Amino acid sequence: MIKVKKVKDMDNYELTYAVIKTAVENGIRYIQDNPKRGVRNLLDLGEYFARGRFQKEFFELAHGILKNEDSYYYDIIESLIKNTSHKTIADFGINIGFNSMTYGANIIRENEKNFGYNIPWVIVFDFEKSNVDHISVHEADRLIQEGKKTGIYSYMMMLGKNIEILYEMIAAIEKNRDCAIVIFIDPSIIDEETAKKLSNLSNLCINVIIGNDCTLTVEKINILRKYKCFCGGYMYYNDNNASDIINGVVSNKLLSASMNFAVLVKDQECSVETSVKVFEYIYNSRTRTNHPVCLMDFYGDIARIDSIISEESFFLSIDSRGQATASSLYGAKSDLNITTSSLADVLKNIQSITH
Repeated sequence: MIKVKKVKDMDNYELTYAVIKTAVENGIRYIQDNPKRGVRNLLDLGEYFARGRFQKEFFELAHGILKNEDSYYYDIIESLIKNTSHKTIADFGINIGFNSMTYGANIIRENEKNFGYNIPWVIVFDFEKSNVDHISVHEADRLIQEGKKTGIYSYMMMLGKNIEILYEMIAAIEKNRDCAIVIFIDPSIIDEETAKKLSNLSNLCINVIIGNDCTLTVEKINILRKYKCFCGGYMYYNDNNASDIINGVVSNKLLSASMNFAVLVKDQECSVETSVKVFEYIYNSRTRTNHPVCLMDFYGDIARIDSIISEESFFLSIDSRGQATASSLYGAKSDLNITTSSLADVLKNIQSITH
């Protein structure tokens, strides 16, 4: 039996990764012929390798949901297998499930114990606002390299309409193929050339913003699917539109756009009371077998996963100039900057400022 717990030895890590990768690739091929049995076999595999509290909780919940033969999750998985590159499903899935949540989580916990400060499981790059003097791809890559040594193997990039930064960051995404990277983009920047470039990145999940009119989003999602990209939607919510989430209007909109999952992001004007209600709805929707789409709450799920990996949750974002923000994208920016400070210095000092 392969021990995943002590994976800091590189030989053990590489062997474990290779075994998991082979098994997952075989499992994906099996799902094509026998979706329900194939999915359950992959869950058994995941449960076999699960060591942390988060992984065990996830697989127990998944087994319970998929006992129902009519669960919508089978439809969601079949759609994913049909429309997405199998290499991307395998690589992204292993990067998030093993590199980030198992191997990286162990390193995070050990480093938190040794250094005495909190380490997030994911770093968010907030690049929606365009700046002429934005950080270079080399500076972003350096942060990711430092992050991996710290145990951080997941990264999110809020890019909006900034296609120039997207094209620059492709080099960093490509260089760090052992990381799970999620980008959030506006549909207006997607064309055949962009989709083709992004399809070569098997460690990438692409989320396209959903507006009141989904026509453009659907058009661009179809271009991404043409190239077998792993893609979904995202939208901002606040006190004015949160009821559409809770009443199922958003889920119906996603279904009409042939999207099976979406990330919902609390905006700056949203009240705490509303964000709590939305998170509870989203969390509960994932445990129901009759919910036809998979919803995730950007802040709520980041915090929930972090509180499982670490003793307390911690959020870190870096803006396009390199300035660090703790708490949320809307928190007060610190004077700490990754262009002049190491990640370790940022993590240590930003928490002394915010506490």
